[in-house]
Amino acid sequence: MIDRVTEVDRRRTDTRDRLLSVALGLFARQGYATTSLREIADALGVTKAAVYFHYRTKEDILTGIVSGHADALNALLDDAIPRTSTLAGREELLRLYAGYHAAWGLDLTRLARQTDTEISSLPIGAEIRRTYRRLLDGLAGPDPTLLDQTRARTALAAIQTVALAPTLEDDEDQLRDAALTIGLEVLRQGQPTTPPN
Repeated sequence: MIDRVTEVDRRRTDTRDRLLSVALGLFARQGYATTSLREIADALGVTKAAVYFHYRTKEDILTGIVSGHADALNALLDDAIPRTSTLAGREELLRLYAGYHAAWGLDLTRLARQTDTEISSLPIGAEIRRTYRRLLDGLAGPDPTLLDQTRARTALAAIQTVALAPTLEDDEDQLRDAALTIGLEVLRQGQPTTPPN
């Protein structure tokens, strides 16, 4: 009996994860406001009732997407933040975030930019703001100056700009590498250099 319950739970989780993934793609390509629950169900190959079983509204789906993002980013930050007292630790954090950003795909950044107002008005909006504040604080380092804080924002923006760059002619991996290079250069500006041996 336990195996059957476990299997049902696993299938529900798989369906929920696939639903969020499909919705994320549709929201990013078509726009959150113009994508219907019916389109999500059709793209997923299920009935609208199956979508309702997991999420009653598009806001619930958006919350699910943002919540998953916040959880994953907070786990990354929990691991990396303790090492950000050094420039090497801050560089590591930016590299980890760049890898995380690539793994989540460009759709998430596009969705966030399109739905900033909607996300801000949801209860999860405060959580995602706190999460990005932690990321920026980590990138800025201990006792940051205004310049350090601005560098952190600029380095983060460099990573996120890949989602806005044209991808028809450009290779996304090359764009990501270039964005990371620029982000790291920004973080290093104004930092004391170690004299050569």
